[in-house]
Amino acid sequence: MIDSNVTRRHVLVLGGLTLGVGAVSFAGLTPAWADTAATGDGVPVGDTAAAGVELVPVAASPVAVLAKVGTEPAAFPRQLAVQVRHVDTDLPAGTQVAISYEPRIYSPLPSAVATVGTRRLRTTSTVATDPKTLLTTCTVTLAEALPAGSDPVVVVGTAFPVLYPYDLVAGPADTDAAVAHKGAKPGGRRSLRPGRPESFGGVATPWGLEVSGVWNRHEWAGGKRWYYYPARITLSSVGPGTTPVPAAFSVALDPQVVSDVRIVGARLNDKAYDAGVRLLSDTRTASLFETRWATRAKLRAGDRLDLDVKVTTRKVTGDLPTVKHPTVNLIETGNHVTQRQTGRTTMSRSDSTWE
Repeated sequence: MIDSNVTRRHVLVLGGLTLGVGAVSFAGLTPAWADTAATGDGVPVGDTAAAGVELVPVAASPVAVLAKVGTEPAAFPRQLAVQVRHVDTDLPAGTQVAISYEPRIYSPLPSAVATVGTRRLRTTSTVATDPKTLLTTCTVTLAEALPAGSDPVVVVGTAFPVLYPYDLVAGPADTDAAVAHKGAKPGGRRSLRPGRPESFGGVATPWGLEVSGVWNRHEWAGGKRWYYYPARITLSSVGPGTTPVPAAFSVALDPQVVSDVRIVGARLNDKAYDAGVRLLSDTRTASLFETRWATRAKLRAGDRLDLDVKVTTRKVTGDLPTVKHPTVNLIETGNHVTQRQTGRTTMSRSDSTWE
């Protein structure tokens, strides 16, 4: 038997799905009315499967889906969630809510969740993929009857980041929901697509960067203690577009071991190159030495910028109480909507030995 109350774990999961905007009352959610037409009684046009029932998409900040060169980033709901409004109609046990989605964009929850207020409803669910359309449908069946006005919220999944090179989704299918009383096939599908924010911009070309490099090792205590630092930083453009802003990065090291960092050379695609590298700022504390750098290089698809790093180390004689592991991060990347998720916008090492 399923616990009738929403546990702390489910609160955290659902709160994460909606990023604080929420799909259930305890997460501070408010339903968002879709722009599709409706009949006079509030039922979306074509919804004859469950008269007196209205499907209301749940509000949350949409996610941008990149398709290909020369298209606008598309807006999709962040979570697969819908509220079933039934002001004057009881929902009998066996009522089904079916949500269809693009599996290249969404990942289902381990088990679908349906709630009324803070109470979790008893449900069963199935997931199936249509071999022709390749769309996935999660069908949630209520195992208990609900009186009119209960307005349950059903959540079945969430958008998940797919990394380069599989992150571009050509021709993404719509996300929609349908509802039916017991014994009827869910119909009258309702789109869950949100309005497209102006911040997503117009026609654009996706772009992306990867960070890699070469490490050097500073040793002390007869080679029994050591610390890694970058000797070369490589920024690679995965395209297909050119980076909208010049490449910039930060280097964070331990001030107990490192006293100075400089960029002393650059090569673009294995040829000597004046990258116009300049120090933007630095931060020095007892536990952190971070420098932030900018270049003048806007990298095209396939470009590789290699930067030679000169690190001046201190004379360390004994154990250290703690250590700041070395990290290189991309910064100042500009348009995040069209930036591809390479999963390699930072590099670090955690295998130094200091005590």
